[in-house]
Amino acid sequence: MSEPSTIKSARVDLPQLFNWRNGIAWLVLAFTLLGQLLILQQLRANSDRAAEQQFELLVGKVTNAIEQRLIDHEQILFGAAGLFAASGEVSRAQWRAYVERQQLADRYPGIQGVGFSKVVRASERDAHEQSIRAEGFADYRIQPEGERPVYMPIVYLEPFNDRNRAAFGYDMYAEPVRHQAMRQAASTGKSRISGKVVLRQETHGKVQAGVLIYVPLYHPAMPLETVEQRMDALLGFAYSPYRMDDLMEGILGAADLNLSLRIYSGPTQQAEQLLFASKEHAPGDAAHSQDVQLSIYGGTWTLHMESLPAFESGFSANEGLVAILGAGISLLLFFLISSLAFRQRRAEILAGQMTERIRENKRALQLSEERLSLALKGSNDGLWDLNLAADTFYASPRTWHMLGYQPGELQLSTRLWEQVLVAEDLPRTRAQLAQTMLSRLDQFTSELRFRHKDGRTVPVLVRGYIQRDAQGQPLRISGTSMDLTEHKRIEQMKNDFVSTVSHELRTPLTSISGALGLINGGALGEVPPAMQQMLEIAYRNSQRLGHLINDLLDMEKIAAGKMSFDMHEHSLRQLLEEALASNQAFAAQLGVNCVLREAVDVQVWVDASRLQQVLGNFLSNAIKYTPEGGEVSLHCSVPDATHVRISVTDQGPGIAAEFRARVFEKFAQADASDSRQKGGTGLGLAITKEFIERMGGKVGFDTAEGQGTTFWCELPILETCASTPEPGQGHLLVVEDEPDTGRLLYLMLHDAGYSVERVQSLHAAREKLADHRYDAITLDLHLPDGSGAQLIEEIRRNPLTRHLPIVVISAASHFDEKTRDPRVVWLHKPISTAQLLVALGKALND
Repeated sequence: MSEPSTIKSARVDLPQLFNWRNGIAWLVLAFTLLGQLLILQQLRANSDRAAEQQFELLVGKVTNAIEQRLIDHEQILFGAAGLFAASGEVSRAQWRAYVERQQLADRYPGIQGVGFSKVVRASERDAHEQSIRAEGFADYRIQPEGERPVYMPIVYLEPFNDRNRAAFGYDMYAEPVRHQAMRQAASTGKSRISGKVVLRQETHGKVQAGVLIYVPLYHPAMPLETVEQRMDALLGFAYSPYRMDDLMEGILGAADLNLSLRIYSGPTQQAEQLLFASKEHAPGDAAHSQDVQLSIYGGTWTLHMESLPAFESGFSANEGLVAILGAGISLLLFFLISSLAFRQRRAEILAGQMTERIRENKRALQLSEERLSLALKGSNDGLWDLNLAADTFYASPRTWHMLGYQPGELQLSTRLWEQVLVAEDLPRTRAQLAQTMLSRLDQFTSELRFRHKDGRTVPVLVRGYIQRDAQGQPLRISGTSMDLTEHKRIEQMKNDFVSTVSHELRTPLTSISGALGLINGGALGEVPPAMQQMLEIAYRNSQRLGHLINDLLDMEKIAAGKMSFDMHEHSLRQLLEEALASNQAFAAQLGVNCVLREAVDVQVWVDASRLQQVLGNFLSNAIKYTPEGGEVSLHCSVPDATHVRISVTDQGPGIAAEFRARVFEKFAQADASDSRQKGGTGLGLAITKEFIERMGGKVGFDTAEGQGTTFWCELPILETCASTPEPGQGHLLVVEDEPDTGRLLYLMLHDAGYSVERVQSLHAAREKLADHRYDAITLDLHLPDGSGAQLIEEIRRNPLTRHLPIVVISAASHFDEKTRDPRVVWLHKPISTAQLLVALGKALND
């Protein structure tokens, strides 16, 4: 609809531009263009005057900069002359100290150095050379060679770098250009500058034109009134050599003057007297150029400066812009006035187009809202928005229905979520929310418990996005909420089913397995051979099913956190002998020999039945994978004073490399095919790992394909806790939020002779650690105002507490590997006094 209208409008508007009714617009266009032309001419004249003035300023700036820098350098030479006048004799070290004090590289970039040239008569030459050689310059000699009545070699020149060493001993008086400047300086008693020379310092790199400034030095107390007297009293010269490119770079620096500068020695611009030329040269027809005669120290420099195209374009750059802008304004006025002649039709066309666009946008918005609504209905999630800046809260109807409320039934506020949250979860949730707000995270996910209107608890998965300002402060939080009630119910049903099936299967399976065992054992008389084979198959599979049920039940208890341990002191040798005896029958059935080697006699604090289950898993696996006639060895060692390692070694094929990372995972089997040769549930080693870690130890294995496998576990030796400290010898801090557990830990440690302080939050722990020194701390990972893992990181970052021993005591069924610190001792609740003292002793001794 809009496209035909636009084409029609264009066909009507074009003829109307040349209609007599549009004459006013053409008249305005002519007058504005004429005015713009006059303005452009005036602007060009002003730009030329400004460019001329700016060029004059830049010329003066460059000239003054050169003059001022040479005056500064002359002052340095005057200071050197004063040094001789005050001291009479100046040593090389004193000269070096004076020059270093000037900080030439920083304050006067471009100066090659500051030197002293000494007057040496022909009769004094040998003695002079010997004296300089005595200073350590064995190769010193006056250059160039030849007999002359007077020599003026360079004796001091600092900084004494590679370039300046090339001038050491050079007789400048022997070179005509230098001779002339030195003669004028000595006869007048004033500073003089030389003409263009090539410095002795041009030993490498680009050869630059050079000049030198001389200040004459005279013997004190000698008359200086006439030329002859000054020549007789001449001691030498303080001088500075300059490489002109370096000097001008030091004077002009990085300034972009947009000028071409050439400097000539003398009053004329002779090519052979060119001292310096900038890298960029202006064309011969430069808009601005000027020659400046600079009289300095008895010499004349001619400075020729020309403007570069960049300089000129800087003043004319706006002309095109002004012309375009003027023309644009004129055309804009023309079309504006022209449009007034037929604005009604144009307005109608635009109104029609805008109406159509609004309709299209409205349809698109409705479609987008419909899609969002359908998506939310399909996901069954609720929407919510918390505007912290405006202090407002919004929740979709689905969000309220999860909790049994109707929209608008509760008074909305930014703190409404606290009213419907389960009361006992409020402190912990507040702390988690505060920690999230203070961090730089922009997304979060948390599982919360809310109170339903009818009083029941509703688990809800909350996901949110945090919008922050430039300083990282939260402005708005928006997200979704998912009712987890059905998910939790299904999960509980699964756990109940596994538990019920595991328990209910045990009774009939026990009867079946027992009956088959009696028959196979001959209790009912001899069985026919054909039937005997089938009965043995049934008996073996009933035993296998029993193991599977036991493993499933153990895993269910571990997952639910219901696995309990009956910890007592036991003799390790006795436990190993019992484990070996329990598995001898299975080994004999498969033709494998089981032996016990190197059974050290130590005491361990373990649950004997759980440890027997661990050893049974190790031994049964080793027996199954050892070939008939092979041997399985059970042995133990003491890797350090606090732990004992129990190992079971088989003669099997070893563990494949691709399976090693999953050995201790649930249902992990190297041969998981339906036709696998070895039986098993894939749960035994996973249960073993849980049991050992819950008893304060660790598990592992060593293997090589084709060479067998050794599974091992390490447990703490109980004797290591025998030497508890005397009262007052150890100062401990207990960080535990649960009051009863905190009191219990306090009594355990206090009775063992430790001095104990107790706190219940991260904030209080930080204050204690900042004000007091402790020998060790015990720490719960779950605290009301944050995680104990955060406190461990802070302690390790602080140089004063970096090596503080830490014992973590947590009710978690397993510890997150990402938060585990190898320098921390980890204990599972519940714990005994012996376990606590063993762990504390290990932490203090590490």
